[in-house]
Amino acid sequence: MLRYPCVLFDLDGTLVDSSGAIRASLAYALEQGGLRLPDDRPVERLIGTPLLDIFRDEFGVTGAAAEQAIADYRRHYDAEARSGTRVYDQVEDCLDALRGAGCTLVVATVKPSPIAAKVLSEMGLDRYFSGVAGSSMDHARRDKADIIRHALQEYGLDAAHSVMVGDRAQDIRGARSNRLYAVGVTWGFGLAEELVAAAPDHLVGSCGELPGLLLPQARPAAAAGRPAN
Repeated sequence: MLRYPCVLFDLDGTLVDSSGAIRASLAYALEQGGLRLPDDRPVERLIGTPLLDIFRDEFGVTGAAAEQAIADYRRHYDAEARSGTRVYDQVEDCLDALRGAGCTLVVATVKPSPIAAKVLSEMGLDRYFSGVAGSSMDHARRDKADIIRHALQEYGLDAAHSVMVGDRAQDIRGARSNRLYAVGVTWGFGLAEELVAAAPDHLVGSCGELPGLLLPQARPAAAAGRPAN
């Protein structure tokens, strides 16, 4: 019997490295508004934060200018995502193993759902997933906790038998607020210190470790933040 028959995955920094496409699109959007993205700005630390918050908090772009920047970003990203994105090593083998064992897989991401669905399709990952839960285009649903809650409701998932896998603290906090088991991954955009401070139930260093952790032949030996339950 599966311990966690439902597995929610973050997208950027967990399934795919989209940093090239995101950096190029962010630079383009800022340039359209007369601003410049510094060459030494580590955009990887911004990935996973909603665009509205990035433009407002990091670059001081608000109101109608922020909405225009988001539109410019999305237009550029739509054109460049495929060339600036790659699937992380071992991801497809991991998803094959989980699906083969009977797990339901859903993406939970701060990307708007249609954009995330297109990325999955272009990267050849859509065949593994039963659904995509993302932010709303109107920004009303952009907090990761709300996105995870939406995923549970939209796809009829039981939180007590679901796990969230992600690379940022907000993935762990979002899982906690919805009472999901939380797994942090260290190959993405989040710093190790960030993940440890968020106290996930478990940390993994490669996607290949996930089937052994989540499928019944193996149990988590120890938790990163608290005892496994």
